[in-house]
Amino acid sequence: MLTVNAKSGMKMENYISKYLNYLQFWKHIFSYLTTIPDTNEFDQKVSDLVRRSERLTITYQVVRRGLDQTNIPTVNEFGYRRFNMVDWIIAVASLAVVSRFAVLTFSTNETIAIYLGDTFLHGKDRFLCESYLAIALSLAFGCREWILHLEAKGQFEVLAIWKHCRDGFKVVNLRMNSRNIKRFRFCIYFFSIIFYNMLISVPIMLSILFVTTLLTNPWTYKIPEFAIFGTIWLLLTIFVSTILLSSVLGFAWFILCAFAFHLFRLLDLLDSAETLLNRSYNMLYTEKDFQLFCLLIISRLNSFELASRKLRYVLLCYVFIYSLLGNGDIFLGLIVRAYNDIFADSLATIGTSILIAPGVFGVLFGYLITELDKLTVRLHRLTFKGNFSVNTMSKVLEIMDRVAGPYNGVKIGDFTTVDKTFFIIFILENISILMLFTVNIRPLSVT
Repeated sequence: MLTVNAKSGMKMENYISKYLNYLQFWKHIFSYLTTIPDTNEFDQKVSDLVRRSERLTITYQVVRRGLDQTNIPTVNEFGYRRFNMVDWIIAVASLAVVSRFAVLTFSTNETIAIYLGDTFLHGKDRFLCESYLAIALSLAFGCREWILHLEAKGQFEVLAIWKHCRDGFKVVNLRMNSRNIKRFRFCIYFFSIIFYNMLISVPIMLSILFVTTLLTNPWTYKIPEFAIFGTIWLLLTIFVSTILLSSVLGFAWFILCAFAFHLFRLLDLLDSAETLLNRSYNMLYTEKDFQLFCLLIISRLNSFELASRKLRYVLLCYVFIYSLLGNGDIFLGLIVRAYNDIFADSLATIGTSILIAPGVFGVLFGYLITELDKLTVRLHRLTFKGNFSVNTMSKVLEIMDRVAGPYNGVKIGDFTTVDKTFFIIFILENISILMLFTVNIRPLSVT
């Protein structure tokens, strides 16, 4: 009897020991994920990642200058951007691929389909797939040309405000306290590693997506001409799709990092206000210090609102394109189950990833902007602590009006400002669009 009790006790001790080791393991994992690194090696690692991401965007022709943006226009005498050889190749190839999908959408001639390498030949949901690809590629091409045109006109100088981070995250350049510098650096690392790996995986994902349609089409092995022309057009389609999708993704990296810089500098003002409050209890600051703080707030608000105003239509275009691409991919991949299972699953995965990005953008920046309301509260408390001149109080009222006003924040177009509810509204709108697609377009795939 004692032997049985001893064995059961040992089993219980082993079980408790394994359970404690299990908890300790996940505690280390959670600590690793939530602790922001603060080493020179990590600083250099992030700077190297930023430089690699910038070079990759230049390689994909997302922008020509990377982070070295200026307000000096480089347009020709007609006001349009100057094309180089790579631009001409991309433009001609894009127009050829878009025209090909447009012709295949409305043509039922089998000979034309063979010579244009229609990989959806006699396939299920051929009309929906080709019409969607024609619309998606044409919109992505138009977005790319518009972005490069704005860059040539010198409209993207606001994106270069954090370019010094390529050489390290130094206090003299960022003008934040050490805590916010570490948070900003980790945010840049998070964005950069995601978009860098996405840009690298774009050609692989698209190659799998389009090659699958050709290899799984039985007519590829029955008609030699179709196999030859299908392969040629397939390579051109992969090239164009890679460039256009990389342009959309790569420029999103520039936007996110630029706004992250502005918003972390604004949040740094909250810490500065708290420092002044602590000094006010012992009257260790003067009206001159408070005036300098107000001027710093106004300067950073001006910089932030300038970037938001200049990029508001670009963000509107991005939300529209991301919504269309995400909804189209999910509709064809999950609801219609277009062509075959491999093609449909790939589209569904891409569509889900696309729709998550604007939602995360809304949650992150909406939360940070909402935090600026605390700045108004702290300014109120500071003004109660001392007797300031009329000039100083007018500056305080200006700041309070701008921080608490309905027009402050990251703007999407002229009527929408990102806040914490943006994610919910965005998801609900996309669900309603998917329902409209299902009700109105789904019957076409059956017929």
